[in-house]
Amino acid sequence: MAATAQPLILDHAVIGVLDGLDAAAAVYRKLGFTLTPRGYHTLGSINHLAVFGENYLELLGFPQENDRKRADLWSYPVGLNGLAFRTTDAAALQSELGKAGKSVTEWRDFSRPVDVGGTEKSASFRTFQLGKEAISNGRFFFCQHNTPELVWQPADQHHPNGVLDIVDVFIVSRAPQAITELLGGFPNTAAPSVNDEGIAVQAGIVTIRIISEDRAAARFGKAIPQHFEGRERKVALGLKVRSLKTAADVLAAGGQPAMPFEGGLFVDAKAATGVALWFKE
Repeated sequence: MAATAQPLILDHAVIGVLDGLDAAAAVYRKLGFTLTPRGYHTLGSINHLAVFGENYLELLGFPQENDRKRADLWSYPVGLNGLAFRTTDAAALQSELGKAGKSVTEWRDFSRPVDVGGTEKSASFRTFQLGKEAISNGRFFFCQHNTPELVWQPADQHHPNGVLDIVDVFIVSRAPQAITELLGGFPNTAAPSVNDEGIAVQAGIVTIRIISEDRAAARFGKAIPQHFEGRERKVALGLKVRSLKTAADVLAAGGQPAMPFEGGLFVDAKAATGVALWFKE
């Protein structure tokens, strides 16, 4: 029986950059992403977004003076360290998952100002974490958008590299069952698919791919983060593009090295702030 009637859908992927947001934003613009103006959260963090059709990528950092305000996030490694799943009712979902025996934190509200045609409006959110003690090197959390129209603005959704959406997340795991247990119990989630490539869990249009260290080394070599402590490390994103030729031209123009990979293009994690990027049609 499902723990909730709400589906499991990836809302956005968080790339943590600590106090290096300026440098990370410069890298991602050279990679061909259109970034939103800098956002300032009431919790003390700062960000830029690359907004796609169904989901988005968030570069999340902190000004030096706020390092004590979100000390938990400062402990995570630079790179892909957060997966945010969508919810239409965070309070109800938090209660349902808790009653189903899943580890959840209390929900909390925060916001950030957004300029819309010269008028300042407030984008607001409600979030809670899932499996805080079970997940290493980052977090899984649910995000309720109270004002989605302030995030998904058409002007921000067109990227020179032609990226349309995040379609894959790769996690190298030493304890895959811990992840599949956390992500089970949603009505749209079938039993995880298991094959030689690893374990696949569907989250809307995104496939979360859980792979072993040996399989990761064989498939990606040293193009992904190599070392981590704990149970797992989120290492790569698959990005659907409108045209591989367009993506290749933009990456070359930005001086960003990309290698052919399984019919697409692969950017090493060292060149993309701690997460490998796979551009594919």
